[in-house]
Amino acid sequence: MNSRVLIVDDNHDLADNLAELLEEEGYAVETAYSGERALDLASSESFDTILTDVRMPGISGVDLVKRLRGQNPSTSFLLMTAYSSDAVLGEALRAGVRAVLTKPVDLDLLLARLPHDVAKVLVLEGDGAIGAQLVAALTGRGYTALLETDCTNGEALVRDGDFDAVVLDAFLAGCNSTELARSLCLDLRIPVVLLSGELDGAVNMLESLPPDCVRFLNKPFQTDALLDALRSVMEVACRQERCNR
Repeated sequence: MNSRVLIVDDNHDLADNLAELLEEEGYAVETAYSGERALDLASSESFDTILTDVRMPGISGVDLVKRLRGQNPSTSFLLMTAYSSDAVLGEALRAGVRAVLTKPVDLDLLLARLPHDVAKVLVLEGDGAIGAQLVAALTGRGYTALLETDCTNGEALVRDGDFDAVVLDAFLAGCNSTELARSLCLDLRIPVVLLSGELDGAVNMLESLPPDCVRFLNKPFQTDALLDALRSVMEVACRQERCNR
């Protein structure tokens, strides 16, 4: 599932902009506008990375890292600051910070320091040409994507593989897509993005499927719509998985 990042900065616009950029890269992002709020979030949620400003009213970024490091040993901490100094760098490193980034934050440098979970997606699409385009689009945005045009082979792949999501043609030949989607959601807990060029028929299918586990796209659609649908349904699945642990 997607790596989870907490961004902490009292500059709301900066925090929100960074969150939006990281979400576009496939990260699951939360924002906190103070160290106090970050402590609250970290006490109830787990994060792979916490990116925090150094200078904030109340709890500073370095103090936040010191307070969270012990209770979140698997979390990586990154600091960002417009006021870097040898004293700040030294204190940050002693606190266990992985890196200190200078504001304005360079996105490429930030991405290089964040963990990258590669989500694995199975594309079950009867039209090989369309399926190949979907696979290319997903691969280009960092997913591992596999195409299968046959329903029976696809079902076997899903049960044998470790897929994070399935992109499913709603009217795949030789397949009861409704039953397959229900099995993926309820039995295997794999989220589904359902594709169809027949809106009326797809609506009937959706009414019988768990809403939190399925997203629907009406053909034709833009690549960004597919990416948004995948991110959305996978994030819901990720939250539910944590809640059920």
